[in-house]
Amino acid sequence: GVATFVLDAFTGRGIVGTPSDFGFKGERPTHPQLLDWLASEFIRNGWSLKKIHRLILTSNTYQQSSGYDEAGAKVDPDNKLLWRFPRQRLEGEVIRDSALAVAGLLNPKMGGPSVLPELPPGLSVRGGWKVSADEAARNRRSVYILVRRNTRYPMFETFDMPDTHESCARRNITTTPVQALTMLNSELALQWAQSFAGRVIQSVGNNLDAQIDAAFRLAFSRQPDKEEKKTVKQFFARQRNIVKERRDAGEPLALPPALPEKADKVEAAALVDFCHMLINANE
Repeated sequence: GVATFVLDAFTGRGIVGTPSDFGFKGERPTHPQLLDWLASEFIRNGWSLKKIHRLILTSNTYQQSSGYDEAGAKVDPDNKLLWRFPRQRLEGEVIRDSALAVAGLLNPKMGGPSVLPELPPGLSVRGGWKVSADEAARNRRSVYILVRRNTRYPMFETFDMPDTHESCARRNITTTPVQALTMLNSELALQWAQSFAGRVIQSVGNNLDAQIDAAFRLAFSRQPDKEEKKTVKQFFARQRNIVKERRDAGEPLALPPALPEKADKVEAAALVDFCHMLINANE
């Protein structure tokens, strides 16, 4: 039968199939003229995926903010006119890189061999997994983490890493409790929160208002509004009592690295918990 080539307007990904795959089994395209133009540009530029990716990613439409706009929502609630960038899930690699960047730990070095970060306690590995000795190397961008067919990095596996046993792997989209539990309870996520809190203290000191502003700025690139700031202060008021109870019971506290000896450890531990929540937030 006749095959049809369709180009995804956002990802630049080409899909080949029969007309029935696209004409009868899905919704009609919202911007057929745009798809025709992109397909013609793709062919005109020698079928280069790099060029079509660059064209799409540098367009004004692709660079739209995903922020809510009341006027746009009133006119086009389904965003068919693409007045904002559609919200989408992040891959595990992007989640890790973003958290490392916010924590001030991301190593931007380019090139070189793959790295092997720490694995969760109790995970047995066939063939060995020699953790990279240099901690800074272990915090390189996720694209440099070794991909081993029979031992996929657990965090990426949790967030739908493509199956390395398949010759044409693809990402599934799942929503499981393990994903939330990994971000809330894993030692790795706690280390990110501790470093994030240390970065906040180093930046603005011990003033709570300044800490809240700095944490929002680092995590979300914006300042908190009045209602958010009020909610955060209520959180700190409750969390201080919880942390005090833990300390009095002899439980270890999660503290920022390089915390001064005279610093208030209860306040610092509460700040770590707050930073932990910001890392886990949808935004």
